[in-house]
Amino acid sequence: MIAVREPWAIRFPAVGAVVFGQMIEGTCTLERGQIKRELQPGDFMMMARPPEWTMRSGPQVEPVGFKVLFADPNALQGEDCSKPVARFLAGHFLFAEPNADQIAGLLSPIVHVRAADVAAKRLGRLLSLLDDEATADRPGRSLALDRLLEVILVESLRHRANQVESMRPGLLAGLTDPRISRALRALHLEPSRHWTVAELAREAHMSRAGFAARFADVVGNSPIGYLSAWRMSLAKVALVSSKQPMIEVANVAGYGSVSAFSTAFKRATGISPTAYCQMAVG
Repeated sequence: MIAVREPWAIRFPAVGAVVFGQMIEGTCTLERGQIKRELQPGDFMMMARPPEWTMRSGPQVEPVGFKVLFADPNALQGEDCSKPVARFLAGHFLFAEPNADQIAGLLSPIVHVRAADVAAKRLGRLLSLLDDEATADRPGRSLALDRLLEVILVESLRHRANQVESMRPGLLAGLTDPRISRALRALHLEPSRHWTVAELAREAHMSRAGFAARFADVVGNSPIGYLSAWRMSLAKVALVSSKQPMIEVANVAGYGSVSAFSTAFKRATGISPTAYCQMAVG
């Protein structure tokens, strides 16, 4: 929980995590580059891997670095107790490698759930439980925190899924599209199958040309381009989380030989599968 008195401004550093929080009391402006959001009491926000960003009570306030505030929680309390107070509950979590970028890509630059939205009330209850669990020392604390964070993420994605028209291209947009989602489910179930655009179009009950155009618009990649990226994601997981022979990893990625897989993997990542595995383990 962070508590400050007006006037105040906090500059947060760029971070490779997902940050989230909810305004409990007071208001502020959240600034991320050219994006600005006015946060009211009860509003929830989430950002994936944000660059440097700022929260402030007014435009003319010089920001204090978060590290300064972390070292001295009273740095923005001021001496005038009559000044309005702002309080917000905040936290962060990390996606496990090797596919953190792909998972983080499901989120908008800023997910903003307004207090009036039912989702904000559910998220508020979850954050309250998270705060209680984080400050307690009960058995199973780590497991409970992990599950609460997962549910918070799911609730945030659900909120985005209800805004299909304004959703940027990506996997989440594809999963909410009735026709494209059928093709995505099919290739996710059988990623090593030698899919063609025509076969995926049949799964979506669309013409080949119409499907290819729609898929690119909604997902932001061609069907085969997405399939290749998905296979590489599965290969990365297999390389770092199992002791499968390289030929089995190659088969998971839809390649019939280690050499073909190694060539494709290096083209996609810039390094060989062996080097990637060593780097991930080391």
